[in-house]
Amino acid sequence: MSAAEGPPLSLPQQIGCLEQHFGVRLAPLLSATGGRFHAARLHGDTLILDAALSRWALRPDVSPFAFEPATPEGRRGTVLVVEGDSRHHPFPPFTDLDWWMLEDWPDGDWSALPAAPQGTPPSLPALRPRRHVFQLQPPEAWAPAPPASATEWAAFLVASGVLALLTALGMRAVLWSLPGGWLLLWALPGLFVLAVGLTGLARQLASLRRRPSGLAPALDQLAVTCDAQFTVGDPFGVTVQAARLGDHPLPPMVMARVVQYGLTGHEGTTLTGANAAPVSAGLHVTYGVTVHAERRLADRVDWDDAALWALELVDGSEPYVRILLPSPHPPCPLPLVYRPDRATQTSMLLAGCGDELILKAYNGPSASSGLARHGGAVYHDDFTEAECRAVFTVSIQEVATAAWERGWLATVLQVGPVSREGTLHLVFDEGEYRVVDTERFWQPVVYASPEAREALEGFLVRQPWAPWLAGTEGLLDARTAPGLVDHPQAH
Repeated sequence: MSAAEGPPLSLPQQIGCLEQHFGVRLAPLLSATGGRFHAARLHGDTLILDAALSRWALRPDVSPFAFEPATPEGRRGTVLVVEGDSRHHPFPPFTDLDWWMLEDWPDGDWSALPAAPQGTPPSLPALRPRRHVFQLQPPEAWAPAPPASATEWAAFLVASGVLALLTALGMRAVLWSLPGGWLLLWALPGLFVLAVGLTGLARQLASLRRRPSGLAPALDQLAVTCDAQFTVGDPFGVTVQAARLGDHPLPPMVMARVVQYGLTGHEGTTLTGANAAPVSAGLHVTYGVTVHAERRLADRVDWDDAALWALELVDGSEPYVRILLPSPHPPCPLPLVYRPDRATQTSMLLAGCGDELILKAYNGPSASSGLARHGGAVYHDDFTEAECRAVFTVSIQEVATAAWERGWLATVLQVGPVSREGTLHLVFDEGEYRVVDTERFWQPVVYASPEAREALEGFLVRQPWAPWLAGTEGLLDARTAPGLVDHPQAH
């Protein structure tokens, strides 16, 4: 029974069905305006989800780039821009970008969602064997490895023969120089060739002796302790104690991370990690570190009750120690202690100080940077998206109107080619106003209009603070000209 035949599923449940079916985590996920269509990269292909009709489609050899409101020809709808090399689609083959109007796809191109997961518990990846942890290679002179195959033995014999010939020629030249006179001129090249041949032969013979791997355990009896509760936004202390074996050098650091595991087959979402340096050494060594997951990471975490949270010690990317943690709660929204008026909000946004205004809103009007609050540090940009939006009561249209009335256009407008530093520019060139994003590698002009007011709105709606204001999504659609593909992060 497919998911489409049962009761309607929410978007997270539909994504969970696909993730369990393919055994991977679909992240990052691109979402179209309106929330009906979603796309993700899957092993070099593009997976598309139609959440309204609970169906999906897979297109090989392409990668999702962005959702756009129109095609280059001006047809409006839900358009998925893909990049890559597609020869499995009705469109002609391409090697760069293509635009797909998803509403036009026939029902035969779609498949029903697979069966919904029935309470499948999260699975944890296997731990690396402890005997391979902290196996250190003592520093020593490099030595070539002995031959192991027939090809390597043939190459070894040919190289040895050449070196033996050089040695013989060098010895012969030295013997020619013994009578003296002009024959002494053979001595210098003869000694050089003889030295090269003898050195090479010695290294060849030395490589026949297999060297031990030199791997030796440095630590044993690992004991890991951590704080009782992990909370996003608060420091989390971790201590690693171990017994030192012999006089081998200590590992310079131990990597600790906090991971969330969801449905079966997930690789896990790493929230934060830190390197623990040794704080004491002797017969026993202690590593200590404070792991801190910023509050803004809460926006990318799935707060599902079935998810598992774990503290892991990793070697490279493989965990070898895992401690399950109690499931944390989402961070509580911070209370506003200062509400800036609408005029102040507009002025600070146009001055490029929106993040400073957020800091003042949650720490008081005298706040400037990382102040102590309730016993913890408040970071300049450590706020969730919801907390950022809660500060502002002005809409993007109000900010655009104030910018136009104050003549703000004159302070940002450039005449001719882009000549200032930065990535987003508003320029007047060839009789029209253009919004230029110099980070775009293929089409830097994201909006163009002969009207100064429209161009100013197109410039403001693409500022970093625009997603915090009401009306941004609608204005962005209105200020995206057909045929000009906008930045993929704008939608």
